[in-house]
Amino acid sequence: MTAQLPVTTEINPMVVKFHPIVLLTDDQFYDFCQLNKNYHIERSATGEVIFMSPTGSETDQRNFDLIVELGIWVKQDNTGVGFGSSGGFTLPNGARRAFP
Repeated sequence: MTAQLPVTTEINPMVVKFHPIVLLTDDQFYDFCQLNKNYHIERSATGEVIFMSPTGSETDQRNFDLIVELGIWVKQDNTGVGFGSSGGFTLPNGARRAFP
């Protein structure tokens, strides 16, 4: 008779924060992201590289519905622009973020 461990679908992420050992330039950070396209990667204003976990399917479906509605509004209103969820933006404090 062997003992069986309980099966769980919960993921308990562990977050570890380190000060950056290497500070990446914008071009180096871009290259790093291109080499790791399977990951959602951001950079803080202090240079920390942040790996973001993906959203679940229900959240992603709601995000899609929202982006469709916003896209229709942007096209009809013609006073602004829209962006996809994978675009990176440099904030005034120097952080490089994507807004999923």
